[in-house]
Amino acid sequence: AKSNSFGECALLQGRFGEGADGIVAGLVGRFDNFPVHKLCYDHSSTTAQELPLCIENQEEVEESFVDEFGMTPFHVLFSTAEPSGELLQVLLDKFPSCYVLGW
Repeated sequence: AKSNSFGECALLQGRFGEGADGIVAGLVGRFDNFPVHKLCYDHSSTTAQELPLCIENQEEVEESFVDEFGMTPFHVLFSTAEPSGELLQVLLDKFPSCYVLGW
């Protein structure tokens, strides 16, 4: 039988279903509709030139700023082992302080 490491996580089950395959697929694709989050997650291959272009291409900053788990690009960037100072500076320059501070 296939083990489900997420079997006790109600949040993930509520978002992606109870099956391990659905949860894994949901986690793997969770940034598909959040390109800024994806670039922050893939920070080691993201340049300081790519990120501002991606942010500028978002039609609605508010809708693209917080994902379904309530995480912002800042959360994603700082959840990595070695966050990029250059990408942090881009985020601070591009996002209004009201988004950063949650106003």
